[in-house]
Amino acid sequence: MVLIFIAPSTRHPSGGVAMVYEFASSMARRGHTVHLFHVAFYQADATSLDDIDWFDFSDDVVHHFPPPGPVDNDQIPRADVIFGFTSEALMPPQAGLPVVLIQGYKMLGANLEHPAFFSPCPKVCVAGWLVDVGIELGVPACQLVHIPLGLRHEKYRVLRPIRGRTHRVSFCYSAHVQKGAQTALSVLDQVRGEIPDLDVTAFGAVPPADELPEWVTYRTNPSQRDLVDDIYNRSAVFLCASEVEGFGLTNVEAMACGAALVTTDNGGSRDYAEHERTALVAPTGAVDTLAAQVVGLLRDDERRIGIATAGRDYVERFDWDRSAHDLESFLDRYRDDPVGFGRPSEPSGGSDPERAR
Repeated sequence: MVLIFIAPSTRHPSGGVAMVYEFASSMARRGHTVHLFHVAFYQADATSLDDIDWFDFSDDVVHHFPPPGPVDNDQIPRADVIFGFTSEALMPPQAGLPVVLIQGYKMLGANLEHPAFFSPCPKVCVAGWLVDVGIELGVPACQLVHIPLGLRHEKYRVLRPIRGRTHRVSFCYSAHVQKGAQTALSVLDQVRGEIPDLDVTAFGAVPPADELPEWVTYRTNPSQRDLVDDIYNRSAVFLCASEVEGFGLTNVEAMACGAALVTTDNGGSRDYAEHERTALVAPTGAVDTLAAQVVGLLRDDERRIGIATAGRDYVERFDWDRSAHDLESFLDRYRDDPVGFGRPSEPSGGSDPERAR
């Protein structure tokens, strides 16, 4: 197949953008022709691959960096399927059948999220709870497809023994109100009162918007090697205090590296955080409960090791080759029966659905 992916361009690491890159790269590795359009969306717009050195693309992906503003339809190649934000965004007829990627809810605002959910085409949801959201909003079930995200296990893996880790707790910092940074800080401030030698490490793509307490070590845009070895693999516990997570990729990365996860029930965590087995789970905003859970794991090494080990084993199921296989199978069905997936009719100028892969 010939596939087009539309992605916001950014010079800084972004989980949502990285997921589009991963889907594009994994489909290219399966032999499909993949065009990736990097469109202006964030302030830190990328204008070439040199600006996106934080991601390792498949060599077979064809990159396009159109100038800001509407993209000339003549620049869009003929394709079988185009993945975008909504079915009306950058989807001329020759681009093929539209698919919308749904990566979150209550993160970007209803003015962006609702048009995506109600586009007259299939929605690929990266987490199970997003399918439930679509059903609750009234989206036809035939238009909602769950394709689990993957993980690069050759990079995110245990490098340091789970047993014997110091009292380090790490978390991913974001200024977005739904990411719960202030909740995480309140939780860890309580933990400090119980665990005197607590070591707190936070990291994020950009410097923190507000000054952090002096007891927090903050790492700005750590390299992948530093993130995996110096942060994830040295953490006894990884804390997620988010109100909402589309999926929560950093949680899964940390689990793959042997950190025991303490998380809120934020939506995305339901795909991998089973309370008392693969993680400890608390209601969103429950500072006292989250603090007690972190303290309990730091004081009971065998319990921490058990949960960390079960979590590491569980997230092995998230694999990009498997995700690409599932996506490919869905696309084959979609091309065979667009109307069955809620598409009113096939694009008049689209490519031949029988084109060989």
